[in-house]
Amino acid sequence: MNVPAVLQNIRSKHPVAYVVLYLFVVWVLLVIITHAIAFGAELLIASSDQPVVKWETTDECTDGTRTIYYNSPSLYQEFKVKIKDSKIVDAELGSLFTIGATVNAEQVEYTDSHATYRIDLSILGRPSRICLLECETRGTTLHMSEIQMRPDKEPLKG
Repeated sequence: MNVPAVLQNIRSKHPVAYVVLYLFVVWVLLVIITHAIAFGAELLIASSDQPVVKWETTDECTDGTRTIYYNSPSLYQEFKVKIKDSKIVDAELGSLFTIGATVNAEQVEYTDSHATYRIDLSILGRPSRICLLECETRGTTLHMSEIQMRPDKEPLKG
């Protein structure tokens, strides 16, 4: 008997079992798809405990408010930094969206030369990790990066 015939037999003789089997298969597919989106290329480094720089860029350090953001298929995080005379004078939370992750805590810290937006994530039951979205002024240049650390050695205080 082939698989479609077996499924047809289960559907006609045991409709509750068929629904349970169908829901289980859908759940497994969703977990696999979410897992693939949430981790992508990170599957290659999942056992590493070293920080991973996911993104880096630079820009002119001119006066005004800048939105520093990182965007991937599973994570969008941003924060706003106000710059005056090549110094950071304010930093505040922006938007945060995740797929397949739970945000446990988030915070923004800044000095006159460095700002960090830090989030503590749990992904599909795996140990939590910290994602740092950072910017730093060096002379007339604003350096920005997104760093992910795993496993989380010092979780944020919610």
